[in-house]
Amino acid sequence: MISQKIIVFAVLSLIISLGVSAALFPFSAVNDEIRIGATKPRPMEEFPDVDLGPDYGEVPVIELMGYYLENPPVKQSETSVTKQQHFGGC
Repeated sequence: MISQKIIVFAVLSLIISLGVSAALFPFSAVNDEIRIGATKPRPMEEFPDVDLGPDYGEVPVIELMGYYLENPPVKQSETSVTKQQHFGGC
C-alpha cells in the first residue's frame, strides 16, 4: 500500500514545479511581433553581410547564394566513399 508521505511528496512536487513554470513563463515567451516576423520570409537583400573570417571578410548574402547556385554541393556516390579500416580494438 502506498504510504501517505509518498502521495504528499508527489502532489507537493507537482504543485511546486507547475508554480515555478507558471511564474517563469512570461520571461521565456516570445512576443507577437517577433513571432510573426520569424514566420515571414525576407528577401536576401535585407540580410546583413556574413562575416566569413579573416580570409574572406564580410560577404553579402546575394554573393553567397550566387556562388551556391553556380557551384551546387556534389553528392557522394557509394563508390567514392572510402571505407575506414580499424586496426585492433573495438
